[in-house]
Parts: sequence; structure tokens; C-alpha cells
Amino acid sequence: MELIFDSTRKQRLNDELRSRLKTGVDLPVLPDVAHELILLRNRPSADVADVVRIITKDPVISAQFMRYGRMAIYGYGERIESIDEVIQLVLGYEKALYMAMGLSAGKSLRIEMDGPLGAKATWQNSLKNALVSQFLAKELPSENRPNEGLSYLAGLLHEIGFLVLGVLYPQEFAALNRTVGTYNQMEARELEFHCLGISHDMIGSQLLHNWSLPEEVVTAVAEHHFPEYDGKHAIYAKLVYLANRLIHMSDGVTYSDKDLLMFAELGLDEAAIERVLANLNEMASDLDVMVEKLVA
Repeated sequence: MELIFDSTRKQRLNDELRSRLKTGVDLPVLPDVAHELILLRNRPSADVADVVRIITKDPVISAQFMRYGRMAIYGYGERIESIDEVIQLVLGYEKALYMAMGLSAGKSLRIEMDGPLGAKATWQNSLKNALVSQFLAKELPSENRPNEGLSYLAGLLHEIGFLVLGVLYPQEFAALNRTVGTYNQMEARELEFHCLGISHDMIGSQLLHNWSLPEEVVTAVAEHHFPEYDGKHAIYAKLVYLANRLIHMSDGVTYSDKDLLMFAELGLDEAAIERVLANLNEMASDLDVMVEKLVA
């Protein structure tokens, strides 16, 4: 396999991107809605009305909340008539805050639609991962249970590095997208390093750190390819990793010995895993609609 670009150009891109990530210069700016939600997270007196007020400033996020609240799995359908009802009946304050934060942070990063790294595929996997990470968190033993809202946010943003790369370097991203499609038997991360010398987890975690997103989410994005990571906030990285495994399992992949060891480590049994996959399958068609509207 040849490099997408010659070694000189690859090194120049690598150095430039790392410098931009380190200094924060010429990087995408955190959208106002996400910024307001981060400030709200740190305000003890904040309540549902405050979240609703911020969400309704963005019609795209508002529409996504309504679609989510009306998913068949929750049983309310058209009886959900407002963002307030979505939060009160389905999401709860904290998860609503994190869901809106993630959608706002990601949706402003517009990249090409198609291909294995394009907007459709990235958001499809991200929304599925968010849900599965949240479901897994709920299934964990109480003494090992992380915050469900943060688990959702970690899953939602774990591939944001692809979006950042597509915005900052569209030509290089398009070439990488084609390469990943061509060599689909190889891991995308391996191809990223081979072609560009940097990976989406490195890009995404540094951007989210620059944006002052929760430390748990930054760690999950940085470490979600490394299930052996055992440092601070490791549980969030493990959930995102396992969520990606389960999403592929739902397409017919069987459990490996490594998977079974991780189930045991986290305190999950196969019945819990089957419940998570059943929930994901029940929500699949609704997720497809959410992705279609999000990238339109």
C-alpha cells in the first residue's frame, strides 16, 4: 500500500495539525449552544427549564430531541408534544444536557456525506454507540456504575476526530475515506497512521479538551481503542470500546474470549448483553431517521 501523500507532505500535515491542536489556533470553535450547556452543567441551581431554553435556540437539536422522545421503544409517540416533555418523561435533566451538548458540538462540523468515514457512517455509529454505552452503564453493578449521561456523551463524540479532520483537511480526509473503503479488511486507525501519521482519537480528544468538555468524555475519546487502559475514568473508555464491539456483534459477530473477559471484568452477564442488543435493534429504524435529518 502506498502513502496517500509523499512523506514530506505527510510530515508537514502531521506537524501542523499537532501544533494546531496543542495551541488551539485555527481550530473549530465550540458552538454557542454547547458552550452555554457546559456553563449550565457547572451551575448547581440549573433546572429543566434552563436546558429547554438553550435547546430551543437550535431548531435542528430541538427536532432531534422530539424524534428521540417519540421513539417507539418509549411508548409515547405523538403524545410527546414539547422538549420539556421529552426531558421530563424520557431523558431526565442530566442526560438531556449531555445529549444536547454532544449534538451541538458535532453537528457544526460538516464533512462529505458518503464513504466509511463520511458523515452518514460516522453519525450512524456515533448515535448507536451513545445508546449502547448508556444501556451498558445502566446494566453495570451499582458499585461500578458510571454516569449514564456522560456514557452517552462519550459514545456520541468518540469519532468526532473524523469530523474535525474532514473540516480542517478536506482533501486529505477524502483520500483517507477512499482508502479505508478500499482496504476495508484493515482497521481505520491503522490506515490513519499509515497515511497521515495521526489518528481520530488523538485529534478528537485534544479538541474536546480544548473545548473544556467533561474529563470523563475526553478520556473515553482518547482511550476507546485501548480496552486495557486502566487509568482515571477508564470505565468510560471501556464502555465505548465494548459498545463498538456489540454494534458489530448485532450484525452477526460472535463473542471472543477477550469479549467474555471484559464482560466479567465489568460485571456483565450475557443476559444483560442480550438486553442491550435487543434495545438497539428495536431503535434501529428510528436511529436511521435521526441520522438522515442530522446530516441533511
